Amino acid sequence: MKYALFLGCVIPVKYPGFEKATREVLKALEVELTDLPFSCCPAPTQLKLVHYDSWLALAARNLCLAEEAGLPILSICNGCVNTLKEASFILKNDLRRREQVNRVLSESGHTFRGTVEVKHLLDVLIQDIGPAAIGERVTRPLPPLRIGCHYGCHLYRPPRFMYPEDLSEAGSYVPTSMDHILTVLGAQPTEYSRKFLCCGSALGSNLDQDAANEITREKLRHMKKHGIEAVAVACPSCFSQFDRGQMMLERKHHDGFRLPAFHIAELLGLAFGLDPSLLPLGDHRISLEPVLKQISGDS
Repeated sequence: MKYALFLGCVIPVKYPGFEKATREVLKALEVELTDLPFSCCPAPTQLKLVHYDSWLALAARNLCLAEEAGLPILSICNGCVNTLKEASFILKNDLRRREQVNRVLSESGHTFRGTVEVKHLLDVLIQDIGPAAIGERVTRPLPPLRIGCHYGCHLYRPPRFMYPEDLSEAGSYVPTSMDHILTVLGAQPTEYSRKFLCCGSALGSNLDQDAANEITREKLRHMKKHGIEAVAVACPSCFSQFDRGQMMLERKHHDGFRLPAFHIAELLGLAFGLDPSLLPLGDHRISLEPVLKQISGDS
């Protein structure tokens, strides 16, 4: 299996450890990654709200690079997947916009043809690699930690763009991939109220960080109520809300949540028994020690 790795902006700048963990985990699963000269996706907020056609053209250029390389795109960021999937959907179904965008792209020698597939890491793990293959690579199963999954809004909303092939008759889509992966790794994915509530990140980056943190606080309350010991995410912006946002909440409210947050690639790497130096965990503000001690068997 071979993919074009789309990192986006946030991960290389703020969380390079997520990139490192992803590369090492996929290497262990015999997945080949190719780096292409992608630009910002751009994000599904901000520019999109100011000038939709510019947002669409920039996204289309990224799609073209993967098309020209003959590779599907693999991303580890919800926002990037959301932008690229929506842009692809719109350009495939709106002839006027596709012609308009291709006129812009022609100046740089690109033409959008609509042949590229965009996937999140979770989709690749479940659909392309499969739980059985993941299970075969586990050498140090996670202890039965009660982990709360947070999928994030942009991974699956709106479903008509993100997962049209999986819509029910009611037009709904509820993700379960991360829960399945954690079960294979040995953890205990735990349900909780507000599981599909937004983390607040988009609100914080655009309007009101304090209000965004209060949304995070609402989710954390319900996680604590259900005895959850750690949070698993699949998006750097969501991670920031649960990690740095939680730190800010503690300074303000002194709730004492102290729930460590992990990107799913980090948990995979730990369960695969990879050398800790290949899984740099230094970008976390909420201490990982209680969970890492359980994983190492020191508790």
